[in-house]
Order: sequence, then C-alpha cells, then structure tokens
Amino acid sequence: MIASPGSRPLLSSPTSSRSARRRAAGPWLPLAGLAGVFSVAFAARLVPVLRDGGLHQMGNYDDGVHYAAAMGLVHGLLPYRDFLLLHPPGIALLLAPFAWLAELLGEPGAMAVARVCWMALGGLNAVLCGLVLLPQGRRAAVVAGLMYAVFYGGIYSEHTVLLEPPATTVLLLALVLTRALGSGDGVSTVHYVGAGLLLGLSPSLKIWGALTVLVVVGSLAMTRGLRHGLTVLASAIGSCMVVCLPFFLAAPGAMWQMVVVDQLGRRRDDLVLVKRIDAMLGLNLWTAEPRLHLSATLMAAAVIASLVACLMLPTLRLLPALFVSHALLLAVTPMWFLHYAGFIAAPFVLMLGGGLAVALRKVGKLRSWLPSVVAALAAIAVLLNALPITQLRLGRPFPGREAAAIVADMPGCVVTDLPMALIQMNLLRRNLDRGCRLEVDLSGASYHLDAGDDKENARDRNRAWQAYAMDYLRTGDVAVIARFSSGVGFSHRTAKVVRGWPELGRAGRLAIREPQP
Repeated sequence: MIASPGSRPLLSSPTSSRSARRRAAGPWLPLAGLAGVFSVAFAARLVPVLRDGGLHQMGNYDDGVHYAAAMGLVHGLLPYRDFLLLHPPGIALLLAPFAWLAELLGEPGAMAVARVCWMALGGLNAVLCGLVLLPQGRRAAVVAGLMYAVFYGGIYSEHTVLLEPPATTVLLLALVLTRALGSGDGVSTVHYVGAGLLLGLSPSLKIWGALTVLVVVGSLAMTRGLRHGLTVLASAIGSCMVVCLPFFLAAPGAMWQMVVVDQLGRRRDDLVLVKRIDAMLGLNLWTAEPRLHLSATLMAAAVIASLVACLMLPTLRLLPALFVSHALLLAVTPMWFLHYAGFIAAPFVLMLGGGLAVALRKVGKLRSWLPSVVAALAAIAVLLNALPITQLRLGRPFPGREAAAIVADMPGCVVTDLPMALIQMNLLRRNLDRGCRLEVDLSGASYHLDAGDDKENARDRNRAWQAYAMDYLRTGDVAVIARFSSGVGFSHRTAKVVRGWPELGRAGRLAIREPQP
C-alpha cells in the first residue's frame, strides 16, 4: 500500500528510531554527564583532605599567605604599601569576603568555607572543560570533563585557596563565551568584550596570566579577525587595570619590585625536568621518585597524537597553542612547586579532549557504534590512571584549638613562621586589632631582600633573611614556630636561638615560646 501524502509510516527503520531518541534526549545527556563530572571532581578534592588534616588542616603555606593578605586588606592595610605580597592583588580581593566572614564564623570556619568553595570551583572548572569542547562532540566533552576532574595537578591546586583555580575559571569562561572551538557564528562584540574582561582577571591573580591572554588573543585574531582579537585584548587590559591600578598608585615602586622583579629574579632550584613532566602529565602519583616510565611514555604518545590532530583543524589550533606555551613556561620557570601543575591542567585536558573528538569522528565513519566504544574505553583509561587518588591524603593536621587555648589570655602579639597557624588559632584579627606587624609571607621575603652574595643561597644560608626573620619574630610576645627548623628555613644558629626561648606551652608537638631580645 502506498502511503498518502502527509500520512505517517506504520513502521520506522532502526536508524530513524535511534535518531529520534537522540533528538528527544536533546541536551540532557551531556548535562547529566557533566553533573556527574562535577560530583567526581568535588569528591576528588574533598575526600583526600578529610582523610588527613580535614578542613582545618595546616595547608599548603601559600593558602595562608593569600588569606592573611585578604585579612589585612579588610582591615585597611594595602599590599605592597603596608606588607609584602609577591603576587598581584587579585587573590586578596577575591578572598576579602571570606576574611569578612571570619567575623561571623571565626577564622578557622571562614577558611574552611573558602576551601570548600575552591573545591567547588574545581568541579566548575571540570564542567567548563566539557562545555568548551561541547561543539566538538558530546562524548569528547564528557570525557574531557572527567579527565580534568581526576587530573592530579588540578586536584592539588584546588584542594585549598591557591591562585591557579580562579585563573583557570576565567580562561575557561572566556573560551565558552567566545565559543572558541566553533566557527564563531552568533558570537557578538558583547561576547568578545566579556571574554576580555574575564581574561584580564588572570594576570591580576598571577602574572603568568599575561601569557594566557596573549595566546587567546592571538588565536582569536588569526581565526576570527584582528578586530575581535583587539577587542578582547583591550577589554583584558581594562579589567586588569581596574584591579591592579589602585594598588600600583598607592605604592608603584614596591608593587613593581614585588610582583615583577622579585618573581623574575627568584633563585633557580635544581631543575629536575622529569619531575616537572610527570606533574604536567598528571602522573606523579605513580612514582615515588620522578623517572621515565611506561605510563609517561603512553601519555606522551597520547599528547603528541592529540597535538597533531588538533593542529590539523583550524577550530582546534588554539588548544595546542595554549598547551605548548604553558608547558614551556613551566619548564623554564626558576622554581617548581606542585600546584604549578594546576596552571597547565585545563590546556592539557582540552588538547587531549580535542584529539579524542577528532578520533571519534574518524572511527564514526567506519562503524556507527565505534565512537561509543572508544569514548567508553577512554573514560575507563582515565579512571584507571586516577586509581592512586583513592589512597591520596592531602594536608597535615594542625592543633589550632589547643594552641589557641594556651595563648587565649596572653597580652601582646603572636608571631609565627606559618600564617595558617594564626588563622587556625583565630588570632589574625586579634593581632591586627592590637596593631601587631602583619607579615603574611615570611618565606617569600627571601625573594625580596637584597641579600648580596647570599641571593642564590637557600634560606638557611641566606644571612639577610635569617636576620629579617629574627627581627620579625622578636616583635612578638609569643612565637608559634610551626614550619621551620634547623636546616629547613632556619640556619643551625637561628634554630638554636629559637629553641633557647622559654617554652610557654605545647599543643601536640607544636612548641609555643616567648621570644627574647
């Protein structure tokens, strides 16, 4: 029987039924997948912290520096003019609401809230990685989000309040806003302005963000036209100036010295390139000592294949540009800390995801079911690589309450070599109210001081820094020494002097002493 015009067929083919089901699913399948990605990412950051030090842990050191700077800011002190800060002011502004929250929750509680928010930011970044890649395919987008969720560099940098997570967020939001991996259809000038305003916040957090801005601007100028690239650049300069210019005008020489000169002039540590490569590839949990191994070889092969695949498509060439530029910066930076791997986490994951998207399109031309199989295998490989995370512990416990009880009724100022100690003892505001000296980064002063012949020496052999540290510690009526010891920060002589100060009490192994002239 021949169907009349407009009539519906009695039977439909399996292919048309599958297509109808995909259309009915609409955006819900990738959204459900990305919701799962957020949950995995958040858990991967929270659980290792709860296994050990908890939300009131000792911290990374830098997280205490950032929060202490924010507390100084809300108390009317300006970085560079009133205290040393070796980074742009963006992090102090970003943490200012959490510093204010201490009035309601106390400093330990407010710090815990900030840490949870940074973990949630990590989950958002994983989702944003998926959204950036969504124009290249749903499967690749969800797998890329999963890769970010369990990438160790991202986990470590996002388990507490470090600089890399918000810098990653503004980059990914800018890429989503400009639909950077698409044709650019439907992207208006407003979108480019918004993307630029977001990107400009990256160098206001860490000067490395200037590289991110230049790479994105250059890519957009080449693929979308010079006018759009310049629009993003002008907007980025504008937002960065809004954040930084007030502080620069208050102390131009000091800010330039601390943020630019001191950072570029850091002493160079022993360059172990394999260690950096392991961290940049997210493989350092697999080896006790950095070395070349099978996983590194396989991952390097995947990186090279993805890089080549992305270079073949104009819409994906931004991803190799971001990855290679960020990798080169990390390879040559004078010093290496584990959270630096968070700087390359998104470029690394996006490029692998871009390579996967190309591969899925290729195999889809062979068999319709192959993309699902390949994507599932990729997700399994990602989860297998993340197995060490199931045993990961982040942070160390800190006896904040016990230590605070010892000094609760003591007059004067409490000084420390670890800013997180004052935060977990709920003493930072009390110190500021009493007019005590705010030293947010005692360690970082070693990069700022004119140390003469000792400039390239470690702190324990840097006489200028030893004198600076003792000068600061002697401004206090109580000293909490939680970080340094003989040969670790302190010279043997300095450590001997500190151990000779009268002991006022102990909280676990933490000694609380009375500084002597």
